[in-house]
Amino acid sequence: MEAARIQGWAVVKVVAITLLVIAIAVLLALAVMEIRTTLRWALAAIFLALALAPAVGLVERVRIRGRALPRWLAILVVYVAFIALFAFLLLHVIRPIITEVEALAPKLPGYVKDFEDWANNNAQFQELNQKFDITQKLKSAASDLPSELGGAAGEAKTITVSLLGNLVAAITVLVIAFFLLIDGDRQFERVTARFTPSARDRTRRIGDRIYRIIKGYVTVNLTLAAAVGVITWLVLELLGVDLAVPLAVLVAFLDLIPLIGLTLGGLLVAIVAIFHDFPIALIVWGVFFLIYQQLQDRVIQPLMYKNAVQIHPVIAIIAILVGAQLLGILGALLAIPIAASLGVLIDEAARYQREHADTADAKPEPVSGAQPEPAGD
Repeated sequence: MEAARIQGWAVVKVVAITLLVIAIAVLLALAVMEIRTTLRWALAAIFLALALAPAVGLVERVRIRGRALPRWLAILVVYVAFIALFAFLLLHVIRPIITEVEALAPKLPGYVKDFEDWANNNAQFQELNQKFDITQKLKSAASDLPSELGGAAGEAKTITVSLLGNLVAAITVLVIAFFLLIDGDRQFERVTARFTPSARDRTRRIGDRIYRIIKGYVTVNLTLAAAVGVITWLVLELLGVDLAVPLAVLVAFLDLIPLIGLTLGGLLVAIVAIFHDFPIALIVWGVFFLIYQQLQDRVIQPLMYKNAVQIHPVIAIIAILVGAQLLGILGALLAIPIAASLGVLIDEAARYQREHADTADAKPEPVSGAQPEPAGD
């Protein structure tokens, strides 16, 4: 009877603990949903601080009259360079492309007329045209495009509000990253100094490994973006395509976006190539881009990630897909370093378990008390 009562109490206790854990998990999930914007900003600020830390360290080594720059001034110099690069993209890359698109819209009906004349003289295309009415659809789309571009101006108010919200987010992220850069390492050492020696060394080792992972991730992305930008510029210059420099910079910038960035940049260049020299420029660019994209995605990028970030390509792809699903472009950018950081935590946990298992095995077994021998007669 007493045993049955004890077993019943144990079942009730297990059920109560399970329900409590579920309730806590639900509350945490609700809290995360409520503060997801703040968490997104905090994650972006941490990633930005870790990514800019090497650049800040380089600027901090610069000596003027024998004196090194203060850290706060080095951070501001890096910020100014970052903002100047963004302004360059807006003024010298995005703006000329938008101007060309606006100038292209009125010319589209003429391009469609030329295409229609070519189609009428092509016997093979006439059958497809009669079946799918391609030229009529292109003519209709070309005639509607200028009015649609004009109607898009009516969305300026909504876009302005959206840009204002993004500006507030950007300023918040930059401020948080500034304080992390100026005092983050000292605060980390101050907090870990309160731990036991073994826990302190392990925590600092984890932080150092995660920092190296993010540094390697940023280095790989910037290297690949610079490479594709230079190669794109060379190809466009050889083809004689207009706006070779802005398009190359735009492709390099878009390549920083995982999964879709390089493809989007290649499609934009293909559109420009169509109106430059159809079909020669389009065919040459398409063949080059497909070969380079496959080479980068399947060979270069996995090898560089494996060496710099130490993460398997399959895990990297899955992490990017999950991150994009949860947080969009920001999630895709943070997915690989977060996945690699989780790998570091798992590796350190396994290392800790092995160390304690070896310590437990090395302990001598207690010697059972020996019976004293009887005294001799």
